[in-house]
Amino acid sequence: MTPRPRRRGAMRSQQRLLFWAFLVPGLVYLVGIRLAPAAITLFLGFTDWNLVRNPVPRFVGLQNYLNIVEDGPFLAAMGRSVLFSLLATTIELVLGFAIALFMSREMRGRTPLRAVLLMPMVITPAVVGLIWYVLFHNAIGPLNWALSLLGIPAVDWLGDPVLAFLAVLMTDIWHWTPFMFLLSLSALQTVPGELYEAAEVDGASPWQSFRLITLPMVREALIVACILRGIEAFEIFAEPFVMTGGGPGRATETVSLHIYKSAFTFFDMGFAGAQIAVCVILVGALYSVYLRHVRYD
Repeated sequence: MTPRPRRRGAMRSQQRLLFWAFLVPGLVYLVGIRLAPAAITLFLGFTDWNLVRNPVPRFVGLQNYLNIVEDGPFLAAMGRSVLFSLLATTIELVLGFAIALFMSREMRGRTPLRAVLLMPMVITPAVVGLIWYVLFHNAIGPLNWALSLLGIPAVDWLGDPVLAFLAVLMTDIWHWTPFMFLLSLSALQTVPGELYEAAEVDGASPWQSFRLITLPMVREALIVACILRGIEAFEIFAEPFVMTGGGPGRATETVSLHIYKSAFTFFDMGFAGAQIAVCVILVGALYSVYLRHVRYD
């Protein structure tokens, strides 16, 4: 008969083996896919490594970061991304919250309609960019075809700097308004119905109920939604890459697309690494605001 301590030891060994069997794949992903590339990128930011000129990285200290201050295209791309993020987040919040208010009412077919409204959110960004590239195409696009039926000349949506920026903005709004709708609807469903009943008894108008009950109850959730969506909008890459390639000129060149071109068009890996580090710091500062709201809520 096997002694009990030996049996317990064997069970503990099996538990440890099972523990590491589940842990190792996650560690490999975390180190190999997340931490290692991040560390290499941070290191490259302190080097002069152009794949065409310098086969080996050369340490230059903070020179790349000093060059960023004088890099007009990068600063312009940064400002463009900030503007895009503010516009996209604001419009998506207003539309998403308005749709959530409408869909929170009792109505026939509400469940399938919600599923339809959420469909754009599950499509990958590259596919979304391709869909809207076809829609905005000046020769074969359905939008210009519809305009031709009204006797309106074709519009070069992706060839005009202002229209191209608006086209990418419209694409992002279509893609991510469902995200704001989903978060807004979730927040609205947490508001107790008794509050509205009490307000109605007290003679409050619908606008007063909205202003004094709905908005205060969902405000924190909407702030968190705006922070999350703002970060994602600032990092937008796939849609402008597929639709315009950053053009015409640099009209739709976001900071992510600018960094991509620095690394894989001009092969300036060191300068691209420094740009990534600056963007990570800015996004991290915004993300810290999000964590503060989550912690205090």
